[in-house]
Amino acid sequence: MKGISVIIPVYNREAFIREAIQSIFDQNYEGGLEIIVSDDGSTDRSLEIAASFGTQVKVILKPEGCASQGVSGARNRGIVAATHPYISFLDSDDFYLPGHLSRMVRVLESKMELGFVFSRILQLKEENGSRLFSPWTRVKLTKRDILYPVISGSNVVHTNAFLFKRDVFETVGFFNESYTNGEDGDMWMRVSEQYIGGFSDHYGAVYRIGHNYNQLTDKNNQDQIQRCFKGVYTDALVRCQSHSRMDRYRLFRLRLILAYFNHPIWLTLFCVAIQHPLHFCITAISQKLALYLKKTSVHMDLEKINRIPTNI
Repeated sequence: MKGISVIIPVYNREAFIREAIQSIFDQNYEGGLEIIVSDDGSTDRSLEIAASFGTQVKVILKPEGCASQGVSGARNRGIVAATHPYISFLDSDDFYLPGHLSRMVRVLESKMELGFVFSRILQLKEENGSRLFSPWTRVKLTKRDILYPVISGSNVVHTNAFLFKRDVFETVGFFNESYTNGEDGDMWMRVSEQYIGGFSDHYGAVYRIGHNYNQLTDKNNQDQIQRCFKGVYTDALVRCQSHSRMDRYRLFRLRLILAYFNHPIWLTLFCVAIQHPLHFCITAISQKLALYLKKTSVHMDLEKINRIPTNI
C-alpha cells in the first residue's frame, strides 16, 4: 500500500493530542505512515507530547513573526511538508477508529479516476466520566452526496473523514487563509469541482463535541462566521457560473444555500423555486426525511454502531 501523510493541526491541545496520535499508530497500516503535527503557536505541552512519540512524528513549528493563520495556515504548512502520495487530516482533539486508513486506501485504489474518498464518522460527547457515541454522518447517503459534498446537505462530509491523492492539492491549491470559518468546506467544494470522489461505508473517525477547548477555528463571532460562509458559497457560485459546462444541480444548490443569507429569505427562496422547480421539490422532501432520521438517533456504544446497516 502507498504511504499516507496524516496532518494534525494543533493549538494548545495537551488534553487530547496523545489520543489523536496514538489512534494513527493503532491503524496497523501496511504502507508508510507519516504523522505531521503542525503547530499554530501552542504554549502548553502539546508539542512536548507529540515529540514524545519519537521520530515517527514530525513536528512543524509556526514560523517566527508569522501572523496568526489559524487552522488553514497550520494545514497548509503540513501539506508542504508531506512526502507521501496520500494525504489525510485529523483534528488534534479527535481520533481515528481501528482499520480506518486501510479501508480508505482500498476504496481510493479501486478506481483510477478517484481523487479522494470519505467515510462516515461518529461524534463523541463526554459526560460524568462516560463516553457517549452517536453517528454524526447522516444514515442515508445518496450518490449526489458523494458527487456534491458540502452543498448536497448537512452531516455528509467532515475533515476527519477524507483521504486525498497528493496531486489534488497541486491542482486546486491550499486552504484559503482569509477565511476564519468555512475554510474546510471551501476546500472540499473546490476539490469536488475537479475530482471524482469515492465513499467507504464505515465509521472511520470520531469527532469530539461539547468541549470548546482551544478551537483553532473561531466560533465566537457569529457575524464573522456568517460573512465567511456567505463568502465561501458566493465564490463557489461564481466558479460554477463561469464554468464552460455549467452544472445545473450545483447551481441550484448554491443558489438555495445563499438564499438563507439574503433578506427577505422567502422571496429569494421563491425565485430559486421558479428557476429550479424539480430540484426544489425533491430537496424539500429529502430534508423532511433527514430531519426525521436525525430526531430518531440515540447514543450507543461503538460495537452497536458498527453493526448499523448503512448501505447507500
